[in-house]
Amino acid sequence: MNTHDGHPSRRWASRHDVAFYLVLAYAISWSTWAFVLLNPESSPLVPFGPGLAAILVAFMAGGRRELSGLLRQLLRWRVKARWYGIALGVPLAIPAAALGAAVLAGANVPRWEPSDLLQVAGTLLVTMVIVGLFEELGWRGFLLPRLQRDRDALPAAVLVGLAWLPWHLPELVSDPGQRPLAQFAIYLLAQSVLLAWLYNSTQASLPIVIIFHAAFNTFTKFFMAELDGSASEVAWWTLTGLNALLALAVVRFAGARSLARTDAYAVTQPSEPR
Repeated sequence: MNTHDGHPSRRWASRHDVAFYLVLAYAISWSTWAFVLLNPESSPLVPFGPGLAAILVAFMAGGRRELSGLLRQLLRWRVKARWYGIALGVPLAIPAAALGAAVLAGANVPRWEPSDLLQVAGTLLVTMVIVGLFEELGWRGFLLPRLQRDRDALPAAVLVGLAWLPWHLPELVSDPGQRPLAQFAIYLLAQSVLLAWLYNSTQASLPIVIIFHAAFNTFTKFFMAELDGSASEVAWWTLTGLNALLALAVVRFAGARSLARTDAYAVTQPSEPR
C-alpha cells in the first residue's frame, strides 16, 4: 500500500511525519509541566511522549503496516554478543572513569554495600522501560530513519540530538543543579551519535539502543550521585569529554555517511518493514 494514497489525513500525516511527530512528542511530554507549580515533587516530564507520538504518527501516516514496522524493531534482539557487551560495558566504564577523575580531584571515595548492586540492577530494569523503551522507540526507532531518508547518518544523528536536547527543558528548569547545561548539551549530542551508530550497525536493533541509553542513565546516577561542587563539575566534564571523544572515534571508524562499519547498514525505512 502506498502511504500517499487513501484518506487526505493520511496523506497529510505522511508528508509531515517528522514535524507532526515532534509536535506530538513535545506536547505529550510537556503536558504535566504546569502541575509542578502545584506539586514541586511531581515530575515535569512525561517520559512516554516520544514513544506514544511515534506509535500515533506511524499509524496515521502508514496504517498497520508502518506501525508494525516500527514495533518490530523492538524484537531485533538477535545480534552479535559484542553489541550487548558494548551496550553495557561502555555506559559502565565512562561514568566510573568520571568518578575516578572526581576522586583524583579530591572527592571522597564512595562506600557501597552489596545491596547496592541489587538496587542498581533494579534501577537498570526500570529505566529500560520508563526511559529507554519510551524514548528510543521515538527518537531512534521513528525519527532517525526518517531523517536518514534524505541525508547522511551523521547529520541525521545530530538533528535528532538537537530535537532531543530541548525536550529535556522541563527537567533542566525544574532542577538546574542535576545536569549542568553546557556539559549536558555536549554529552547529549555525543550520545545521539553513539546511539545512531549502535542502531545502524545492528540493523535497527532497538533492544541494544534501549540497553545503552538506560545503562548510561543508571550508572551515571549511581557513580555520580554523591558528588557536588567542584567534584561534580570535574566528573561532568570527564563524562562529557569521554563521550565526545568516543563519538569522534565512532565517526572516524564507521564513517559519517552510514555510522556503520559496512555500507550494508540499510536501516529500515518508513513504510518498508523488513
